[in-house]
Amino acid sequence: MTQRILVLGAGGVGGYFGARLTEGGADTTFLLRGARREQVAAKGITVHSDFFDDVSVQVKTIATEEIDQPFDLIIMACKAYQLDGAMDAITPAVGDNTAVLPLLNGMKQIDVLQARFGADKVLGGTTYIGARVDAETGDIVHFGDFHRIAYGEVDGTRSARVEAFAALNETMKFDIDLQDDIEQTMWDKFAMLCAMSSVNTLARATVGEILDTPSGHEFLTAALEECRDTAAALDHTVSPKVIATYEKMFSTQGSKFASSMLRDVQAGNRTEGDHIIGDMVNRAQAAGLHTPILLAARAGLAVHESRVTA
Repeated sequence: MTQRILVLGAGGVGGYFGARLTEGGADTTFLLRGARREQVAAKGITVHSDFFDDVSVQVKTIATEEIDQPFDLIIMACKAYQLDGAMDAITPAVGDNTAVLPLLNGMKQIDVLQARFGADKVLGGTTYIGARVDAETGDIVHFGDFHRIAYGEVDGTRSARVEAFAALNETMKFDIDLQDDIEQTMWDKFAMLCAMSSVNTLARATVGEILDTPSGHEFLTAALEECRDTAAALDHTVSPKVIATYEKMFSTQGSKFASSMLRDVQAGNRTEGDHIIGDMVNRAQAAGLHTPILLAARAGLAVHESRVTA
């Protein structure tokens, strides 16, 4: 049985994976609004990739008020601060057998979505990709040598619906990675992304620029330890392999690596600071831990948000 897939959003993440799904023959529709819908409806979506084949596809689009039947799978590719509006937008598409797959950073979205739609409707998921929308053309620019969706049932079971999506891996030009413990996979990324975002936004600098300072390496590793210790205190110990990956990343001289949160700050845009760093601080405090670097990052981002939204 063919899955009817709805992709909310056509930014870097939604645009890339939605275009690849369409390219691979999946029954894919984009839930869009306003100027972005008009742009995508008129010219389709074009992906330019530094490492994989480019693709240009015409795609189906729909608005919330036009939805007249449920979809089998809804992929949510929005920013965390857009989540409330996104849930309203997808509500008409959620039926008895619909699965909602959020590709947001962090962990908080799982609780929020389960409270709205029920625990049985929500999958766990995360993504590994470097992609953005070109402001002039609206095309998707893919700039990393990875493009993976990791997902699974939150309770770790193997259901027909997650197996159905996994089956598409044979025909898609990206990696569909069904995980038996998606919650831990999400925690691995949550902890490491939180550390990266904290140091990037506090220093307003890339990893390489931070390493060039007298205390840069100690700063980077201290943030990593705060997030690692919080995850461990909450029974989600980050694997040694993941820790080693980030320790190497945090030791690479000249590295231009930085989280997307730094780009958002530098551009004067809203950030996911409260959803990621703020949530980690709250979880650390509930576990009786003190996280001074995360506290400083949360305060700095709160000041930024007050200026952006003023």
